[in-house]
Formats: sequence, structure tokens, C-alpha cells
Amino acid sequence: KNKNEIEEKWIKSGPFEIDKDQYHIGEKIFLNVKDLSPEEKGIVEFLRPINDTHHKSYIRIPFDGMDKQNFNYYFEPRLQMYTGICSMDDIAGNWIVRFSGTQYEHIDFEILNQVSSWDDRTFEPVC
Repeated sequence: KNKNEIEEKWIKSGPFEIDKDQYHIGEKIFLNVKDLSPEEKGIVEFLRPINDTHHKSYIRIPFDGMDKQNFNYYFEPRLQMYTGICSMDDIAGNWIVRFSGTQYEHIDFEILNQVSSWDDRTFEPVC
């Protein structure tokens, strides 16, 4: 393992889990959902930091245990002018995964303001 890599360490809340508690910019975030009950219905919401006290929705993933009890989802937070995510500073920080419609505790994770050693992208500001 390279010293610049972050160890995979699954973080769970009920049937929901993500693969790490820290990520580098450019890494994919993996969400696994296992054994939803048929009564469970809601939205998994990934909230990115705006500042030290406020967050904004980045992505919303609906779920319904009547339709699907198990599924996986992954995404990579990206710089996108149309969303106002202009630089690495807009992605880096403490994120929250909220499970609306359930009583499950949210999951906190951090995106570090650095790129993995294997990633040769530059992540220049887009706006």
C-alpha cells in the first residue's frame, strides 16, 4: 500500500454503508445497500460542505425496499461549472450522508484537499 492511499474501511448505518471515511479528490465513493426491509423507503442524500456549519445537497438517491432490497451505487464528486463546484476547495471537507425517511444515523466522511498519487489529473478550477 502506497503511503498516499487511503485504506478501505466500510462505515455502516443500518443497511447502508460507504467504503471509506476519507477520500482523495478524484476517488469514487461507493454506497452499498443490503437487506432493506419492504417498509423502508426514502432518499440517501450526499451533502457537501459549503462552510464549517452549512452543507448543500450534492446527489440524492431514492430507495424503496418494496422494489429493491439490495443495490450498489457509486459516483465521483466532480468540478462542474453549472453546479457552482468550481475548484477542489468546493469538494474538499466534511461530507454527510443522510438517510431521509428512516431513523438511521447519518454517516460522516471527509474528502481531503489532495489527489491520489496514481491520479495524473490536474483538477484545475473550471469557473
